[in-house]
Amino acid sequence: MAMAKLPSRWRTAGAQALVFALVGLSLMWIFAVTGAELRSRGIETGFAFLTEPARTALANAPFAFTAGEDSNALALLAGAVNTLKISALVIVLASLLGLGLGLGRLSRNRLLRGTCLFYIEMVRNVPVLIHISLCYALVLALPAPRESQPVLGMLVTNRGLFLPTPTAEPLWLISGASGIVTCLILLAIRRRGGGWMAGNLVLTLLTIAAMALPWLLSGRSPAMSVPQIAGFRVNGGLSLSPELAAIVVALTLYTATFLAEIIRGAIQSVPRGQWEATMALALPGGTVRRSVIYPQAIRVALPAMSNEYIGVIKNSSLAVVIGYQEIVGIGNTVLFDTGQAVEVMAVLAGFFIVVSLGFSGLMNLINARLSWGDR
Repeated sequence: MAMAKLPSRWRTAGAQALVFALVGLSLMWIFAVTGAELRSRGIETGFAFLTEPARTALANAPFAFTAGEDSNALALLAGAVNTLKISALVIVLASLLGLGLGLGRLSRNRLLRGTCLFYIEMVRNVPVLIHISLCYALVLALPAPRESQPVLGMLVTNRGLFLPTPTAEPLWLISGASGIVTCLILLAIRRRGGGWMAGNLVLTLLTIAAMALPWLLSGRSPAMSVPQIAGFRVNGGLSLSPELAAIVVALTLYTATFLAEIIRGAIQSVPRGQWEATMALALPGGTVRRSVIYPQAIRVALPAMSNEYIGVIKNSSLAVVIGYQEIVGIGNTVLFDTGQAVEVMAVLAGFFIVVSLGFSGLMNLINARLSWGDR
């Protein structure tokens, strides 16, 4: 009697297991050959170098770091924090700028539409490395701290960007809580409907008024730490180094052009019948965009925007060309100090894989949550 044919799912699982086994054996063979070659040249393999003291000081460490005392692993951690800092700033700023450019491309105003189109085509067709180098050159050409004048409490100098920041004042917490509670109450009222519903402008103004109320009742102005020039230094406030400012500005201007085209295409992908139906119902333009068009457009735009955001995480490694010490720059320093080229590259590759896959998983969850409403 002939043996029964295996189900298709078992054949598929067996084929996948065979492929993974072959790939695993190939990697093991490559690592074994590489390790033997390195040992023949007197280079020890392994990750023990991570616990050794770092030999080179860090210029942009986000926390206290002492060369000769702290380990190479802590140095790489500092670089990872810097990479995530760049990525977070660029993702937020590029999203806001891209939204403005995308809506500008759909404007009825020819001048605004043409200006946005000109900017997008000019910026996105130039390599990002040129943008980074140009922004860094412009930052270094800014006036020195003694020659610059504060603008709204900010100082823009060739030593970096200095911003006023709130001080450690408990009243700030009360102010923020008041604004959040007021905003949530107004949003709940608007969702339930009724005779009066706050528009976006009114909601924003009432939230700001609620945040200002604790300061008015206390008879004090908001406490801020303002940058002050003291000799060759600038004290107070939040400071961004010239390298960090240049990489953030360059990646923001570059990434926003791609996000703008994604947003424009997503809005235009909404069927024309949706617009005509809302016109037939005589709905206000703001309600149409907020409740009908944008919820459908974001479901189309989100997968492509996720790819751009992951590209931002990877493009942050280009900060090494202007001397900002993110994880790739610090990894290169550790490599030259220890000679562990394969291990350092493996750590860098593992970091970007973990961060990119983690961010991709988060965006997939958001996408699934938004898509659930269509079912």
